[in-house]
This record gives sequence, C-alpha cells and structure tokens, in this order.
Amino acid sequence: MSERGAFVDPGGIVAFWSDEYLRSYVAEGGSAVKWLRGREGSGKTRLLAEMRSVAADEGFLTAGVSAREVQIGRFDELYRAILGGLSLEAIALQFAVEAARRAGAAEFRPGQDGDLEAYLVARGRPGAAVAADLAGALDFLYAEPRIAPPVATALRHLAYAWLRPEFAQEFGHRETAAAWMSGGKVSGTLRRRAGIGMAVDRFGAREILRSLLYAQRLVGGKGLLLTIDDMDCLLGGEGQVRYTRLRRDDAFEAVRELIDEGQGMPGLFVLFAGRPELFDDERAGLRSYAALAMRVEPEVESVRPNPFDDVKDLDGVWRRDWPAWRTALAEAYGASPQVVLESWSLVAMGPVSPVKVLVEAIVGKGADTVGA
Repeated sequence: MSERGAFVDPGGIVAFWSDEYLRSYVAEGGSAVKWLRGREGSGKTRLLAEMRSVAADEGFLTAGVSAREVQIGRFDELYRAILGGLSLEAIALQFAVEAARRAGAAEFRPGQDGDLEAYLVARGRPGAAVAADLAGALDFLYAEPRIAPPVATALRHLAYAWLRPEFAQEFGHRETAAAWMSGGKVSGTLRRRAGIGMAVDRFGAREILRSLLYAQRLVGGKGLLLTIDDMDCLLGGEGQVRYTRLRRDDAFEAVRELIDEGQGMPGLFVLFAGRPELFDDERAGLRSYAALAMRVEPEVESVRPNPFDDVKDLDGVWRRDWPAWRTALAEAYGASPQVVLESWSLVAMGPVSPVKVLVEAIVGKGADTVGA
C-alpha cells in the first residue's frame, strides 16, 4: 500500500528499484544511492512516498526527510534528521524479541507478558538459571565486531526496558540511551554511567549509523531506506530552513560522506530528489561542489535509457511517452481518458510539470496532489 492515494509508476522506476535493490542487492547487504530530478509537480515526492511504503512492506526501516523542513548540514545533523524519522522503541522491540528467544522464551511477548524473569520463573525455571540467561541474552550484540560497543550497550538498555520494564525504570539507563541514539545532548557524566562513551559528532554519527545497520541485520532487519526530498532548497528560495553558502557546502559534504561511507553500511538505500536547478546550477548546485558532482554526474552520456542510472530524470520519462502516461494518470484518478487525450498535450518547457497541471485539473485539488 502507498502512503498517499493513487499512483502511476513512471517508467517502472519503483518496480525496478524494488526488484533490483530492495528485494535483492540492498537486502543482501549492499548499499545504493539514487537521485530523482524533475520540475515542480513531476511526482518526485509521490514516488519517494511509494518507495517508503514498498520498503516498509519488505522489512526495511524507513525515514523521509525534506531539506525544506529540516536542516541538512553536517553529518551529525543529517544523522539526527534520520533518527527523527525512526521509532527507537520499535527497533528496541526487535532486539527484545530476539533476547527472549535466546533466553529460552520464544513465546514471550515483550510489552504484553510483563517481566521476563517472573515469566520464566512462573513456568518452572530456577531463578539462578533465569538470571544467568537474561544476563547473556543480549551478548550477541557485542560478538559482532562491526558494532561499536557504545551502540551495543545503548541497544541493550533499550531492549532490556521491554524485557524487565519495572526493573529498567528503576535501575536502567533507557532514557539516556534513547537520547544518545537520537543524537540529543547527553552529558558526559550520564553517558559514562550508562557505559556509553562515544560522542554523536560528525565522526561518531557515521559509526553509530553503521553499527545500527549491522545490528539490525542480526534480528532479521533488511536495512534502511532513507529519502531526502527538496534538495533544491539548498540553493535558496522558499522553505522553513535557510541555507547560507557555508551551510550548503556543509550539506553537500555530508551527502558526499553518506555516499562514500554508505558503501560500508549494509542495507542502506538512499534516494535524493530535487528540481533541475539542483543538478544544472554551476554557481550553487551540485556542480559547485566538485567532490559531490563527480559522484553524481554520469561519466558517459547515453541516448538510451539505462535503468541502473544513478540519476532519474522524471521529466524525460514522462516526455518519452506522454499520451500513454497521461491516460494512465487519468485512469488512476478516476477521470475519462478520452477527455484527457482531447484536452492536454505535453508542455515542453517551463517551471511546472504537465503532470501537476493534469492531476490538479482532474481532481480539482491543491498543488500538493502529485508532489513537487
């Protein structure tokens, strides 16, 4: 199911990315970064939402960020934006379920069956044995060398709060662990008491994200689909966030780091989206930051569509077979295809995509019907 109503998959982009990446390469531990470019209303936001829905159905964590609403700056700021879109409680629950299984209580339901120790004792297990089993139930987090010990400790605190809620509330460090994992400000004293020494700076944030992805795979998770929309806002214009040249360069560097570091982050699939000026503007767009531009722009230009291209041009996709696409749009939104064919033709140029004009005319709604 998609996040928002009717949807037409232009060029089969969602189907291809889902089959070739979500269900195979990325799910198997690979990583990928893709870009969507297109005019206002070409369907970028809508397509990103559809990808998040598919990814969630496939067992991925999903997070959606808009550069128009959230500051995309240094990597630690990007990390906070990512974690702001995730449910740490849901992540912790995954580890609690696995810990209960390892403690010999696969049928235990964290959050419903009370205290795991009392649950096991009531079923005839000796108290000393139960205590020993619970003490080691989350040790598998420390056995994976690619998980930073502070991350393993934080996840242990969070998961333990599901297994022994009253005990954890009195003696545990759940709040400290949750604040730290989310990138919040946590004093060094509280971190030391909780056994978490790592600071969430631009370097620590990368290690935490990498460790979280490795840890999630230990409990059956597939990875993380991250979508970052409205990247053209970095060039200026409307939005809740204003980017100076310095902040824009910080953001471009964070994206560059995400692309490079992502190769060592299993199950990470990142989708960026922005209007054409993000890609074409020599002064303020991607081309103004050479270290990022060389990672995004294709080395070889081809007139033939390549489904594996890192940059998908939605305007070009719609243009290649506009009569068929506009008929599909009409059918998806419940309008008469004949009326559409008689009334609309492709707008070759201009700041607004014909997709937006057509859908607004069909449904009679506001500008966010298809997404910018």
